Amino acid sequence: MNDLINTTQTIERNKLDIALELTQLHLNRYEANHPDQLSEIYAKYYALLEVLDVSSSDQLMDLLPDELKQILD
Repeated sequence: MNDLINTTQTIERNKLDIALELTQLHLNRYEANHPDQLSEIYAKYYALLEVLDVSSSDQLMDLLPDELKQILD
């Protein structure tokens, strides 16, 4: 009898992971001249994710330029 159980691992990304990825993307494009800049960049992306998490889609749509809103409608 085969007692092997196959499972697939799900990948869940939380705000900490996403903020880290955004920080890495930022650093690939722009330089950080001082180590304190790293924590500041990360904190800004994390704060942005916190705001997005508690915002409704209507609130976020209001932030878009009119041209983009027309495309999405």
